[in-house]
Amino acid sequence: MRSIYIILYKGLITATMLLLSLYAIGQDTLDSSQLSTPYSQPNKELLHSSMIGVGSSNVLDTYLSSYNYTGTDIRIQRETMRMTNLWGGRVSNQSLIDINGDINKNHAGNIDEYAGGIRYSQGWFYNFFQGNTVNPIERSASRFNLAAGLAASGYLGVVYIDRSGNNPAQVKADVMIDVSALATYDMVIAKHHYLWRYQVSFPLMGIAFSPNYGQSYYEAFNLGHYDHNVVFAYPGNMPSMRHKLTLDIPIKRYTLRVGYVAQFHQSMFNHLKYHSYAHDFMIGFNKYLYRR
Repeated sequence: MRSIYIILYKGLITATMLLLSLYAIGQDTLDSSQLSTPYSQPNKELLHSSMIGVGSSNVLDTYLSSYNYTGTDIRIQRETMRMTNLWGGRVSNQSLIDINGDINKNHAGNIDEYAGGIRYSQGWFYNFFQGNTVNPIERSASRFNLAAGLAASGYLGVVYIDRSGNNPAQVKADVMIDVSALATYDMVIAKHHYLWRYQVSFPLMGIAFSPNYGQSYYEAFNLGHYDHNVVFAYPGNMPSMRHKLTLDIPIKRYTLRVGYVAQFHQSMFNHLKYHSYAHDFMIGFNKYLYRR
């Protein structure tokens, strides 16, 4: 477990340093006359982002095997952000769908593993600066914007190892309250605006499903033998984090978004260890809209 906490500690330090660096850069403020649209109805602003990516995967599930399986992760993300009228128009809402699939092998390369799932989250962020993190190029009075808040998220997935046995698959499910922070920085080059965006999220508390050590799914579901299969999840037994760094590049009416996603999901329930590490290069498009 010590190595798990070392990874989380380094990730937290990196996230903090990045946010502080962006804050220092962001002291270069803009004159309000530079804003191309008046700050009148910010709650009408809407951002749609669709991205697809590929990268590396590392999965361990001791319910199925005591060995790490590594391979390729494929990921799709669909994000919608909008401003609301809450707290004087300073609260933004984020809806995020994250779908991934892994194709892995063991160290010897003779056993296949397939893993993946879908996570859906709804988050609300308080924006600390004038303007917002939904459309900061149009609406912000500073090049740097920062927002933080809470999100409700749910995950459903599976890990399957292609081998004979009584328990070849493991279901992964949780419902969590997450803490999240979001920062944007408007970088101007030759009068063109390039938007850096960074988000980090930590699961805070919730519930998760887990079979107990040595318990089969036949016992749990067919025989109805409950054995602490719904557990309380918190950072002590589920130390996890999700990072997303993107760069928005304007192309006429649309915006090209490229980025990097790193996800570290870990748990220790009922004497069973699990981790899923993924690093993905992402590419997609954004579109800014104004709701009627």
